[in-house]
Amino acid sequence: MRLGRLPGRGRQQSQSGRQSDRAGAPGFVRLLEGHSGEVSELVFDRAGRLLASAGFDKTVRLWDPESGTCLHVLEGHEEPVAGVALDPSGDVLASASYDKTVRLWDVKTGLTSRVLEGHTRSVEAVAFSPDGSRLASAGFDKKVRIWDPASGKLLRTLEGHGDTVAGVAFDPSGGLLASAGHDRLVRLWDVKTGRLKRSLEGHTSLVNGVSFAPSGKLLASAGYDGTIRLWNPSSGQCESVLEGHTSAVSSVAFSPDGSRLASASSDQSVRIWDVERATCLRVIEGQRNRLRSAVFGPSGDLLASAGQDGAIRIWSVPEAIQSA
Repeated sequence: MRLGRLPGRGRQQSQSGRQSDRAGAPGFVRLLEGHSGEVSELVFDRAGRLLASAGFDKTVRLWDPESGTCLHVLEGHEEPVAGVALDPSGDVLASASYDKTVRLWDVKTGLTSRVLEGHTRSVEAVAFSPDGSRLASAGFDKKVRIWDPASGKLLRTLEGHGDTVAGVAFDPSGGLLASAGHDRLVRLWDVKTGRLKRSLEGHTSLVNGVSFAPSGKLLASAGYDGTIRLWNPSSGQCESVLEGHTSAVSSVAFSPDGSRLASASSDQSVRIWDVERATCLRVIEGQRNRLRSAVFGPSGDLLASAGQDGAIRIWSVPEAIQSA
């Protein structure tokens, strides 16, 4: 989809992606185009050399975020791809699809290595444990499944949500799993036993996503009610409610040092928050489409966002924001 041009510097065109399609937007770096439908989720690898995007065009795309080059188009799903995750090595990618499957891909070759079947309805989300030994998936069947990605064996099915599970995240230890439910609940599970440890209540509508801080001492949840809640996973207490978005919050992601949080929203903006002060540091606007995902790069100085128009935008994070 071709986008309108904002006032700013002259257009520069190259194989590395258009550098100034949104030059008038503060902090804009690069536009990555290729998906023919909505982009549902983004994830960087730990080295920052790879960005993966999940698309409603049934593909996953692998990008070089520095040059903007598309390295691979992963094809095989029969329905939209709703979620994507990279293992710690960056060699294995998992994708969740409305075709009821989770696919594992070899990043180097772009080929499917395994198809995980078991969900009875659309799969919305996937997440690797920090050591890569476990993979969680969740979706419309209200269940969370824990897999051994090396063998493809289903290890455990977690039941308790009363509606679609839209997001999953492991804590830094790998022993705790958070799940975001359309039943308005965030649930915390013991990965080893499958036992429900806590149900976190507070959102007044659907919960769309969850993210653990690198320290493991905070959990963020994204609400359809337009709020972000920061929880203490040990006590289950809500520490802060971040307000400012005027529509549903689609996703949340902590910066690598845990000091900031990025949120993407249907109000067409990304907000960057100071976690300790529970205040908004910056609003990234001008994208003119519903946003689904925003993630920091591993160095914390770049942020990628994407959504309804199928384009991925790379933003620089100003020094003042990095050190706030």
